[in-house]
Amino acid sequence: MGHRILVLGSSNIDLIMSLPRFHHPGETVQAHHFHTAFGGKGANQAVAVKRLGGEVIFITKLGNDFYGKSYHRYLAKQGIPQQFFLVDKKTSTGMAFIELDPKGENRIAVFGGANHHLFVNDLKRLSPLWKKARLFVSQLEIPMKTVKWGLIMAKRYGALTILNPSPPFPLSPECLTLVDYLVPNELEAQILSGITFRKENDLPKIAKRFLSMGTKNVIITLGSQGLFFKNRDEELRMEAFKVKVVDTTAAGDAFMGGLVYGLSEEKSIAEALRIANAAGALATTRLGAQPSLPSKRELFCFLRHH
Repeated sequence: MGHRILVLGSSNIDLIMSLPRFHHPGETVQAHHFHTAFGGKGANQAVAVKRLGGEVIFITKLGNDFYGKSYHRYLAKQGIPQQFFLVDKKTSTGMAFIELDPKGENRIAVFGGANHHLFVNDLKRLSPLWKKARLFVSQLEIPMKTVKWGLIMAKRYGALTILNPSPPFPLSPECLTLVDYLVPNELEAQILSGITFRKENDLPKIAKRFLSMGTKNVIITLGSQGLFFKNRDEELRMEAFKVKVVDTTAAGDAFMGGLVYGLSEEKSIAEALRIANAAGALATTRLGAQPSLPSKRELFCFLRHH
């Protein structure tokens, strides 16, 4: 069982349409499949770690609506303690509208809803949770002030901090000095660093920019091209596992889940990244966000055969 992991973040209902192709402005195309699923980066990452055997506490905020109540029941069934699912009575649950093309690529529009009402004052009532956390994980689908407060508390009590800066939002050196592991994807890394990724040797430059701003470790996920890791002492390039891609939604969250699980089990960084890489690859082989997140058994079976 992994050490206690505290995840702070968003919960969304995903409305997913499979399209023959992405359409142009003003054009209507017929979807050939539609379904709903539980998503949101915070919830995805919390469930991803839980399925791999981590001991997870998840703080989120849901709307007082049908979707919020359904999500509450669902997360509780996943074995995540439900007393930390907060409710906003004036705002609806967050929603994500996802388009998929036949290659499994996606386009996503998000309505934050209750996620944008997860405030620092909400967390202050839950501050004892940070005292027992060994790892703290967050993303940027909730207010930046809330994320920063969570990071400050985590460092105060000696927890390892992992930040997935998605969607990208300007990060100050003051914030990045609180981050042990920064995990952007290729696009987020370019936006946040101000450096364009044109060739392979641009990756160390981007990572160095983040390190100079205060973070201790940088992991840039590159989709089908794998990942790049760098800190002040090590540098590592890892290729992606080859799989048949169905849907890339939540692949990054599955990667985060694998990384957090590996770090919680005190694996070497190379082994933690291999676990994360495998979790991300497996998530692309199934449709939907949380339905695609692998179990511990699936993950290690995959690793044994690859």
